[in-house]
Amino acid sequence: MIKPLPSHRSPVILLCAGMLLVGCANQSEQNRNAPPPQTTAAASENSVDEANLRSQANRGDLDSQFQLGSLYFVGKPHKDLKQAEYWWKLAADKGHAMAAVSLAYLYTGRDNPDLNNPQLMLKYLNQSAAGGNPMAQHILGNLYLKGAQGVPRDPIQAKALFQSACQQRYAASCEALNKAP
Repeated sequence: MIKPLPSHRSPVILLCAGMLLVGCANQSEQNRNAPPPQTTAAASENSVDEANLRSQANRGDLDSQFQLGSLYFVGKPHKDLKQAEYWWKLAADKGHAMAAVSLAYLYTGRDNPDLNNPQLMLKYLNQSAAGGNPMAQHILGNLYLKGAQGVPRDPIQAKALFQSACQQRYAASCEALNKAP
């Protein structure tokens, strides 16, 4: 036979039970709004994809080197700007224009002041622009327009870079051309 609880404990028990229910309800609501946890299969698939990418990068595939550097830059598997620099540099030094502009950004030091290197930033920005990258052409055009970051002021060179980027449908450069005197 179950003995009834003393009456002075009933409100405390009811209060605790109520708090427990509210806590469970709130947890359930949070779980509905949270992204689903990554399954073991998905995590395994990501590590296989990363291993394949790393293998191709180690074999000298420039796009894989660029992509691997980008993964390290954004934090997948973990943010490591030195690894991003390593992989981007491998690809950029062999002519990968997107890796070069990414490396140029890294050398601005915005994400890590220890990586600030204006000379290397300009080297890779120029390399990417010369390789036809419209984003690099636009950025370099702005530097020439303003005479900034060690680049001499040269509106004619700026306009030529904006034109080249605009011909590749880089909207910001087309706007810059429309605003130019």
